[in-house]
Amino acid sequence: MSAQIESKPSLIIPANQSLIFSIKESLGTPPDRFVVWVLEDGVEIAKLYLTPNTNSVVFFNLAEVVRDRVKVDDKIRDKSATLLSYSTLPFTTGRNGLKKYVVNVGTYTAGVESGTDDTGIVYLLDGVEQISAGLHPFFTDYYPIASTQKTWLTDRNPVSDVITLEASDNDEGCIAFLNDSTIIGGLGATVKTIVRDGAGLALSTFYDTINAGNGAQLPSAADINQKLTYLMVFPKNIEQWGGGVLSANPTWDSYEVTIQSGALADRSNTLKIQRLCTQDKHKNTQLAWTNSVGGWDSVLFTGRTEHTDTVSSKPFQKQIGNWDASTYTFLPQARESAPYQVTGKSSFTLISVGFSFADIRFIKYALRSDNLMMRAGSGGWMPVVIDTKSYNVKERFSGVYSVSLTVTLAQSLRC
Repeated sequence: MSAQIESKPSLIIPANQSLIFSIKESLGTPPDRFVVWVLEDGVEIAKLYLTPNTNSVVFFNLAEVVRDRVKVDDKIRDKSATLLSYSTLPFTTGRNGLKKYVVNVGTYTAGVESGTDDTGIVYLLDGVEQISAGLHPFFTDYYPIASTQKTWLTDRNPVSDVITLEASDNDEGCIAFLNDSTIIGGLGATVKTIVRDGAGLALSTFYDTINAGNGAQLPSAADINQKLTYLMVFPKNIEQWGGGVLSANPTWDSYEVTIQSGALADRSNTLKIQRLCTQDKHKNTQLAWTNSVGGWDSVLFTGRTEHTDTVSSKPFQKQIGNWDASTYTFLPQARESAPYQVTGKSSFTLISVGFSFADIRFIKYALRSDNLMMRAGSGGWMPVVIDTKSYNVKERFSGVYSVSLTVTLAQSLRC
């Protein structure tokens, strides 16, 4: 008897979907059980005995084993800094956002295990595919192999091979991509950045090699976790690690970022960061979240953020006076009702008055995310949850919308 994997998921794929391995007996007679071993980054995490169905086949869903084991990073690799704020080097790499899973299969009959007969390998990102995408959709559009490839791990959609996002001078954040030449045959070797003025004139052009000296690893390196690489691409980040490149060009209007090969041929869509000029009357608020393809996305709310602190408690009744004293008495200010389990929470209503229809469609991914971060003004990033799974939209004038939603700090206020 010999177990054989007849079909399996695509090579690299988001983890939150059906990850079905079809296993059959290659020599005809089905075993009593099929045996499945699952290894994560070389360590066994599960062993299962599965009964063949009436067609002598077993369908094994890897998703049930790896649930919540793959998570987009929110700190840099050495955990010394919040990922979205990191500005020392152009790149940093992950620990938990991309993992290798080996599925070994064998047979068990009459008390005897065959050992490994066949092996299937997949690499899983923290992300999700909808049922409408079908079983085992391809992820090849995110491979850095041509200028027509999306490549960047974002839910924003490209237009004519250009992905555009708006950011103010104070915005922080990153964009993720797969940095590999051995598994997916990626051809990225460097990142080219062009800073332009409003007329499209190039003010500055610079190149950052994808290597350890710049905070990444070489595309050919073996560490699987570090093949998920984050480029610190937002204005505040690039201003610091780029040695003041934006402030040195105060008329900058946008900058374009493209992954290129060693021969400087484009191997990704262009990521265009469009400068967003905002008011100074109040703080803007960034909302960032882990997206459906294994990276981070964010939007900027430019309206005045409303902040509310609330406290809840469970009161209990207590007797006044000292019932163990020689003489019963009590003070005029004695308390009969006292609170316990006093907890507080902070809520923020985020408002933006200049969203486009594309922004409205894009922010739906924030509502679906299980990891959101918020940053007000020049402050630090805070974990938040969205209170309700809906948001308010009002059309201010043609094509421009006012949007508001409420988030709550994912930390209890101590009282």
